[in-house]
Amino acid sequence: MATFLVLWKFTGPAGTDAEPIKDAISGGAPSSHELAEQHGGKLVEVYLTMGQYDGAAIVEFPDEIACCQAMMAWRDFGVSTETLRAFPESEWSSLAAGI
Repeated sequence: MATFLVLWKFTGPAGTDAEPIKDAISGGAPSSHELAEQHGGKLVEVYLTMGQYDGAAIVEFPDEIACCQAMMAWRDFGVSTETLRAFPESEWSSLAAGI
């Protein structure tokens, strides 16, 4: 599975089940976990943050296509995303071998 770091911002209500932010976050992120699983992935951890982004998540997907599809679907939750491919330390030697 490939690892990705997703930075996200609340953009306002979206989709048919839009709700106030305080209601949306009070129960955690079960819908986000389900969405990742529907695309063959896993939401490893999700954080609310302070600063330029409202949140960050670490996700795993089988490939970039599955991740991209999930991120497009995640927009229905009223967020915009910026997604970065993340290479864990265990993959660094493979990366270095190709240099």
